[in-house]
Amino acid sequence: MKVRALYFASARDLAATPAETLSLPEGASVEDLVQAALKLHPKLKAVMGSSKLSVNVEVVPAGTRLRDGDKVGFLPPVAGG
Repeated sequence: MKVRALYFASARDLAATPAETLSLPEGASVEDLVQAALKLHPKLKAVMGSSKLSVNVEVVPAGTRLRDGDKVGFLPPVAGG
C-alpha cells in the first residue's frame, strides 16, 4: 500500500523534504511507517521522542493500523512566543 508521509517544522528540515510517498505492506502500522522513514532519514531520530503522529489530521498512537492512501504527519514540538 502507499502512504503519504508529511514532515512538519524541524522534521521537515531533518528529512530534507516536506513530504514523500512510502510503500508499506498491508496491515502496517504508524510505527512501521516511522521505522521506514527513519531508514530513509536517520536524522529524524533526533525529534521522534518528542513528536506526535497524525493520520489524516487526527493524532493517533503508534500502533494505529494504516490504510492505502493515508496521510501521516510527523509533528515535532514547535517553539514560539
